[in-house]
Amino acid sequence: MRRGLAIVAGVGALFLAACGGGGGESGGQSLTAKEFRQQADAICKQYEDKLSELGAPSSLDDLGNFVDQAVPIIEEGNDKLSELEPPDELSGDWDRAMELQNKNLQVARELQKAIHDNDPARVQDLVSELDATDAESTRVAHNIGLEDCGQRNQ
Repeated sequence: MRRGLAIVAGVGALFLAACGGGGGESGGQSLTAKEFRQQADAICKQYEDKLSELGAPSSLDDLGNFVDQAVPIIEEGNDKLSELEPPDELSGDWDRAMELQNKNLQVARELQKAIHDNDPARVQDLVSELDATDAESTRVAHNIGLEDCGQRNQ
């Protein structure tokens, strides 16, 4: 049971730390680096606040409901971020950030299925996978100069 609650706490932290990105090209005009950072951080903050409102799951039973509510929020945040077009000097890091966030979203969907399938071993593996990409996501967000995106909430 202790391990299960550690998984619950870990998943909550990872979902709150990961402000999603969606990738893809927008047809809009490229932003300046400052404008891009401001807009990306504003979107991240908006969706991180929505995730925070869900509260942290406190039991394995709560985890399924939490993930069910979190996945659509992350998807919506990804869609909003994918509409941003970074300036050339940030595009390489932004592409990497989007790649990581798309991977995290896919893993979150797999986690959702594993929870509903009552497969604790798979849940543990998926939480570990999310954790493994979290550090890289944070590093890339720092490279871009973002303050809210990719930051681990305390």
